[in-house]
Amino acid sequence: YQLHWPDDVPVEETWEAMAGLVDEGLVRHIGASNFDRALIERCQGIRHVDSLQPHFSMLHLANRDLIRWCGEQGIGVVTYGSLAFGLLTGAIDMDTRFDPQDWRGRPGSGAYRRFFAPGKRERSLAVTDGLRPVADRVGVTVSGVALAWAFHQPGVTSAIAGSRDPRHVRENAAAGDVELDRAMLEELEEILRRGPEFDEGT
Repeated sequence: YQLHWPDDVPVEETWEAMAGLVDEGLVRHIGASNFDRALIERCQGIRHVDSLQPHFSMLHLANRDLIRWCGEQGIGVVTYGSLAFGLLTGAIDMDTRFDPQDWRGRPGSGAYRRFFAPGKRERSLAVTDGLRPVADRVGVTVSGVALAWAFHQPGVTSAIAGSRDPRHVRENAAAGDVELDRAMLEELEEILRRGPEFDEGT
């Protein structure tokens, strides 16, 4: 059972209530989503945080140190946005247009500004294009490489990947069996430098 987002209620009050649910046998494990280290440490003073669900992918690395720290604390990490909202699947290109109801095409959304805005989308897709030769070598899809990379990051225990059909589910599941050696991981680190987080000034 996870808290989705911090709010104005003191986290100690909320976490005590969450711990009470465990004590009553109503849930087995409790965690948080979108919490930073300071909030997690405040929770840890009351009861162990079993899991964290942070935004993390090859295009969004901001939580990398936090995830590593969680691993050291015995906190499971379930990443979301692991395929960068479709950008790391190979199914989106510069000509892709989104439905007006799709937030990926709305200039006001944070994800649009970070990944899909002019200049950002080109850099996002440069990473995707860089993954294709690696995918061919290891015999998986581009999304399979992106998920395998996530699994190989210190602290990550699982990754959420949206799927539209059974084929996607099978392809994404296959990523769990992909072994990336040190040379491949170093190659992928170089590819990451093409991404939007390495724009000048970001």
